[in-house]
Amino acid sequence: MTVAVLLVLAIIAIVFVVGLLLPKQREFVKQAELYSPPEKVFQVVTDFANQASWRDDVQEIKVIDDKTWIEIPKKGTPITFKTKQKVQNKLFEIKIIEPKNFNGYWIGTFEKTKNGTKVVFKEVVIIENPFSRVLSSIFVDLDKTIDVYLNNLKTKLGE
Repeated sequence: MTVAVLLVLAIIAIVFVVGLLLPKQREFVKQAELYSPPEKVFQVVTDFANQASWRDDVQEIKVIDDKTWIEIPKKGTPITFKTKQKVQNKLFEIKIIEPKNFNGYWIGTFEKTKNGTKVVFKEVVIIENPFSRVLSSIFVDLDKTIDVYLNNLKTKLGE
């Protein structure tokens, strides 16, 4: 029994130390060229109330007010977002309000090109708790999340 308790404590200690060594902040950036004009792309991206209708990873969106909503994913924990900054057809920035065990933000920029729109999406997640950092590193692939979002956006735009 003592050996089992010591083994469990050792595993907990190792996970904690690994978590301390992982960076608190994880940042992911993706860009894409879309054929749709910035006005259309911006309208789709900023219409958070209707995103569940075209995003594969979202089960439901609960609108709190015109700047705040809860995104309920098909897998994982609901996340509450709030619009931080919105510049028509150019910039959309949102921040994570809930859950409290991590925070961060997402920025989308929209640039007119001769063929449509260049979008750049940047997601930054900050996780203070070392145990949560380990779990996040193992189970949350934000790079893939942004890829899924971009693919869903292209489909929604008919591209």
